[in-house]
Amino acid sequence: MIASTIIDELVLRSQKEFRMSDPCPYCDIAVIGYSRNEVTSLIHDSTYVLPITALNPNKHPVKCRTIEYVTKDNHLDLILETWREWVEPKAVGITPTADMLSVVAKIVSEWCYNRRNQDSFPPIIINITDGLERYEYTRDVKTLSNIIKDTGTKYGKTLFFNVCISDTPRNERLQFPSPKDIEPSHPIAYLASISSELPTMFYPAARQFNDGSKPPYVCVCYNDAILQILAYLNINLRWDSWRYTAFIR
Repeated sequence: MIASTIIDELVLRSQKEFRMSDPCPYCDIAVIGYSRNEVTSLIHDSTYVLPITALNPNKHPVKCRTIEYVTKDNHLDLILETWREWVEPKAVGITPTADMLSVVAKIVSEWCYNRRNQDSFPPIIINITDGLERYEYTRDVKTLSNIIKDTGTKYGKTLFFNVCISDTPRNERLQFPSPKDIEPSHPIAYLASISSELPTMFYPAARQFNDGSKPPYVCVCYNDAILQILAYLNINLRWDSWRYTAFIR
């Protein structure tokens, strides 16, 4: 649901930002699935990366379901959620995280190396996982995550986000916490260690989710969606203004 909602948001923004009849090709997108010991593209049969204008909302149905939320004061809330089903879950076999990151590193490196992309906003990688630290986390995972974070454009480094949706009985939610606030035994401890550090320009946004917490902040979320950060990333800005708010590191 989170993956499909993010895709839908990007598609809608491409349509709203353009003032003519056709959507604006303001970003490229890749949606990658990893299960059953394989890594596959979920939006195209033969290629990973597509311009956002290549996605057609009319070919994907709208889903609806009631979801239980536990509020901060431990009350149960029922919310009706609707989303367009751009991708379907395939929870089969193990999740080959290292293989997935190897594919991502290749895609991002090639995209950043392309001269036409050097004036673009840096790539944003969002990994959605259950975060179970079993056999999928190896030394290669940390090495590949560092390779990904070292790529970028002239306006900054690639941002690597990790979103952990856990079925453990924990009720808390974390959004872009400080490393000091993450216990070593926490389910997202490892994910936090391979995530990017949130750039300083996004500190005001992160403070809204972390009362009293001091920077730096990590690009990781636990049991929460990541949609809120999209507004602060300014990835839908007009061509004449985005370059002035892009971060430089």
